[in-house]
Amino acid sequence: MDPYSRKLLEELEQMQQQTGRILRSMSLTKMIPMEVEGWQPAVDIYESETHVYVYAELAGAVGDSLRVTVDGKRLKISGLRQLPPQPSIACIHQLEIELGGFKRILYLPSPVEVEGVESAYAQGILMVSLPKRVRKGMVRIRIVPGE
Repeated sequence: MDPYSRKLLEELEQMQQQTGRILRSMSLTKMIPMEVEGWQPAVDIYESETHVYVYAELAGAVGDSLRVTVDGKRLKISGLRQLPPQPSIACIHQLEIELGGFKRILYLPSPVEVEGVESAYAQGILMVSLPKRVRKGMVRIRIVPGE
């Protein structure tokens, strides 16, 4: 392969890697306006027949700063992430890790019972287990004649 073709292929490969990085950073949740404060951790939401499970990527978050609140249809996760100080830094070449306070408000796929919510934080992942609200049986509604 001639040097020109080799250089062209290298540049195309670099463009492909950069495009992939850009597309990964553009998730649907980042394109839809939401209530935001600081940076937003990546979140996965799963649903079973009885529970909604939320996993938030919070590597480096200060455990004491984490707050989780739920009101039946919305889940709020907030906290703080800081890196340890590096007094010997003379130059910064790349910054990708988002630091500082964060707040993420998620609208849950189904109503949940707030009394049974459980959460755990381990290995940089916050897991929240939310039991679904049990639907009551059929209710008969009385119709009042109008005037």
